[in-house]
Amino acid sequence: MKLQRLDWCKGTQKLIPFIASGQLRSEFTEPFIHGTYLEAWWRCLKFSKEFIQSSRTGIFTSKASYDTFCMFGPLEDMSFKDWWMTKGHEHFSASITTLQVTLFVKRKNVDAFEITVDAFQDVSSQLAGKEFGFWLDQICLLNAREGLLSEAPLSWPIFRSRITYDAISQLLSIMEIHDQIIRNAPRTKLWQIGEQLRLNPQAMPKFGDFPIDIADKHKAMGQTVSSYLRKGRGLINNASNGVFPKYET
Repeated sequence: MKLQRLDWCKGTQKLIPFIASGQLRSEFTEPFIHGTYLEAWWRCLKFSKEFIQSSRTGIFTSKASYDTFCMFGPLEDMSFKDWWMTKGHEHFSASITTLQVTLFVKRKNVDAFEITVDAFQDVSSQLAGKEFGFWLDQICLLNAREGLLSEAPLSWPIFRSRITYDAISQLLSIMEIHDQIIRNAPRTKLWQIGEQLRLNPQAMPKFGDFPIDIADKHKAMGQTVSSYLRKGRGLINNASNGVFPKYET
């Protein structure tokens, strides 16, 4: 596993005194959570009818689902910002630190790691040492198993996966659009949705196409949409059962 983070969060320096004094508050940490894997996981849970129903009734299909609920709490009728301010920061703000991980490499065939971090000049060595220990613990958790965010949920600022945040966000958006269209126009075909979203450029019809060509493109586009929906459902089902991010059931 190799990890690089070369982007610096804006306003990180403002967090230093709060981290040093142990006074992290949600209003200071909220800007740091947008566009992260944590937000993607939250969106998956928000989209899961099973998770929302279990949250209402208190009846969960598995211990893993209940454990996920304990981390995130009820999400229905809440924006991401509201959730963070009322519940999310209680568990996840511990992962916000002043250190910037710029390189992490797990050496082949050797149980050893190489970690490079940057810190602002006014970060004390005591605080930096404490935060470095936190990162080390989270990295060890990630590498001990499958490298899933759910196995080290406090590691979301440094988490990297073969399933990118952008890919997850696209899947969730496609599923949201699909459900909205089908709800308002149940007879809509998958290929029609795919053409509206231009999900497969090679399957877009062109002027002069013969009917048989158009039929083949409709089939290919429908298969593309079906594949996206299948991955999205797998991602959401796994997320609600405490496994994230993972497509396969």
